[in-house]
Amino acid sequence: MTIPCKDLEQTKRFFTEVLGGEIAHPGPKLEIRIAGTLVTFSPASGGWTGRNSEYPHYAFFIEPDDFLPMKERLESYGVPTTEPWTRDYVKALMYFRDPSGNLFEMYCAQGFKGKLRRGARAGGDYEIDFEALNYDWKY
Repeated sequence: MTIPCKDLEQTKRFFTEVLGGEIAHPGPKLEIRIAGTLVTFSPASGGWTGRNSEYPHYAFFIEPDDFLPMKERLESYGVPTTEPWTRDYVKALMYFRDPSGNLFEMYCAQGFKGKLRRGARAGGDYEIDFEALNYDWKY
């Protein structure tokens, strides 16, 4: 997949240092391998997720034991996240944004042992505040 970015150098730092990705191919379009997936980042003047929108977003599958440590890791770098939530009490989900404003989801298909609130659109009481996920990354 190819994802737009505002600042290629900042994007490289975020996806390698925060998410632990590895640079596959540097260049005018940056290719980073993240969780076994090759993702291309290309400088653009727009195209990222709206400040108060859920779509488009990009999902990474994550193992149950890695879910909360990834949440803590993101937050330790100043990246706001949602609390873990669900649509069906089987899958655990969490949203965050990259420095360009793209919305990402951590998706745990099953086995998450932590507390989960059900999303409002799935009949629960958890309303996601997408605006609160926006930030100015200083790292």
